[in-house]
Amino acid sequence: MSVSEKVSLSDALSNVDVLDELTLPDEQPCIEAAPCSILYQANFDTNFEDRNGFVTGIAKYIEEATVHANLNELLEEGNAHAVMLYTWRCCSRAIPQPRSNEQPDRVHIYERTVQVLAPEVDKLLQFMYFQRKAIERFCGEVRRLCHAEKRRDFVSEAYLLTLGKFVNMFAVLDELKNMKSSVKNDYSTYRRAAQFLKVMSDSQSLQESQNLSMFLATQNKIRDTVKDALEKINGNSL
Repeated sequence: MSVSEKVSLSDALSNVDVLDELTLPDEQPCIEAAPCSILYQANFDTNFEDRNGFVTGIAKYIEEATVHANLNELLEEGNAHAVMLYTWRCCSRAIPQPRSNEQPDRVHIYERTVQVLAPEVDKLLQFMYFQRKAIERFCGEVRRLCHAEKRRDFVSEAYLLTLGKFVNMFAVLDELKNMKSSVKNDYSTYRRAAQFLKVMSDSQSLQESQNLSMFLATQNKIRDTVKDALEKINGNSL
């Protein structure tokens, strides 16, 4: 092509486009891997499961994170018991009661009563055991805070808020127990049938039945137990 020859703009652009099809092998191997996408998702609801990763930190903070995790598990269990009490509906009203001691199907009625109410009574027993365990753990943490050496250390706000949630949990559980007369009625029905059938024959079962009956019947039992336990702690400010 001579210098004097004119090339139109469209021809020039088409010539440039043809360059895309020109292969220029560089004889070099491709050693770079294909890029991978990274998905990042923040999750703060881990209940301090990552505490063991901070092994280079101060041991007392790892210990506090462990305590936080255990206390949160107790709070979750307490919430489950609160849901159980709140949603409790009276079962004994739907169960027929013997009209007299000479009723021929009296034994059958009591057997069915025990069979139906036994799983529900077991929930109440687990609730009683839980409040004992939770009060003991809460008072143990307060006792540790009241120690003379511990008062000099820094106490995190999250830890104090967790203990405050325990106080709230005790109040909620106690008030639900007080207001739910259906719980007491169902247990009284079960206990009457169980005593007739002599289901609770051993001394331990009788003692647990008596303890549960007193626990359900006593108003503000949980709060009074917490208060009595805190008053026995040296250095408390009650």
